[in-house]
Amino acid sequence: MRPWAVAILGVLGCLGEPLVSTPEGEPGVYPVGGTMLTSLAAVNVVGDARRDLVTVARGDLTIRILPGNAAGTFAAPLALAAGNDARRATAGDVNGDGIPDLLVIGHDNVFIMRLGLGTGRFGDGVKYPLRNHGNFILVADLNGDAFDDVVAVHDGSGNPVYVTAYLGSASGALHQVWELGTVYFTSMGLTAGDFDADGKTDVAVALGDNRASVLVFRGLGTGEFAAPLVLPTVSSDPRTTDGTTALAVGDLNGDGRDDLVVACYAFSNRLVVRLSTATGFADPVSIDLPSPVAVALGDVNGDGRLDAVASNLEHHSLSLLNGRGDGSFEQPAPIPVGPEPTALVVADFDGDGSADIAVTDLADHRIRVVLRRETGSLP
Repeated sequence: MRPWAVAILGVLGCLGEPLVSTPEGEPGVYPVGGTMLTSLAAVNVVGDARRDLVTVARGDLTIRILPGNAAGTFAAPLALAAGNDARRATAGDVNGDGIPDLLVIGHDNVFIMRLGLGTGRFGDGVKYPLRNHGNFILVADLNGDAFDDVVAVHDGSGNPVYVTAYLGSASGALHQVWELGTVYFTSMGLTAGDFDADGKTDVAVALGDNRASVLVFRGLGTGEFAAPLVLPTVSSDPRTTDGTTALAVGDLNGDGRDDLVVACYAFSNRLVVRLSTATGFADPVSIDLPSPVAVALGDVNGDGRLDAVASNLEHHSLSLLNGRGDGSFEQPAPIPVGPEPTALVVADFDGDGSADIAVTDLADHRIRVVLRRETGSLP
C-alpha cells in the first residue's frame, strides 16, 4: 500500500437533474489556508442558521471555517487555534442558548468545548480528558431535554475502543453520564441514528478490527446506551479487516429505521450496505467502487430518496449512487473532483431542497463544493 494511503487509514447514468462540478480556479474550489485536512463537517458554526463547512488543518493545528451563504457559496475562511492535537471538529448547542458551540477532539487524550458568543466567536476552551487518544466526536440530544449532548470515541496506544457520553446543561458544563470500554481496536467512524425506530438516539462506531465491522449502541433515552450489537466483517479472510474507513446513516428504504452504509478501502474497495430490521440488521450487500475512503447520504437528485456519495482517494473522483428507495442503489456515476478527495459531507447548501456535496482534498488542501443545479451536465 502506498505511504499516503496508510496515512489516510491512520487518520481518517444519474437520475433526476444533474450536478455541476466547478473546475479548479473557479467558484466552488475553496482554499482554506491550512494543510493536511483531516475531517469535514457541515454545521451551523457562525450562528446565522446557515450551514458552514468546518475542517481541521493538521498542518498548523487550526480549525478552518468556511461561512456559508444563501447562494450555496462560501466566504473567506476563518481560522481558530484548536488548542489540542486536533483530529475532528463539530458544533452544537450544549447550553440551549441558541448559539452554536464548538467542539474539537484531539489525539492528545482530550476534547475541548468552547461556548459560542455569537457571530462566529467563542469563549475559552474547557478541556475534558479521555482515557486515550480522541478520534471521533458527535453532537446529539440523547435525553430529549433540548440541550445538545456529546459522544466521544477514544482508543489507541494498545488500548481498545472506549465510547463515552456527556450530557449538556444550561451552564454549558458537560457531565459524563456513561462510558463503555469495548474489546475491539481501532475506531474508524462515529455517527448517530435511530436504528430501532423507538425515537431515541442510537450511535454506531465503525472499526478497523478483523473481529467486527461496526458496533451499534441502542440509546436508552437517558444518555446511556445498551451493550452493543456487533456487526461482523464481510472479509473472506477472518484474519483481516474489511478496510473500513467511514460510515454513514440514513433510512434507505422508508421503514422508519435508519440503515448503515460502510466505506471499505484498500483491502476490498467497496461500500457495504446494512439495512436495519425489527430484529437487528439484514445480511450485508456489497457494492464495488474504485477506492472509497468516505461515504455520506442525502437526496442529491431531488426524488425524495436517499442517495450515497463516496470519495475515491486514488481515482480523483466521487461516486454518486442514486437510491431506489428500497435500500438498493443504481450503478455508480463518477464526478471528477480534485487529485486526492477524502472527507466529504452531503447537505443542502443553496436552499433548493436537494443535497449538495463538499469534499476535502489531501493533495491540494482545498474544499470543493458540487452544487445540484437545474441546468448543466454531469462532468
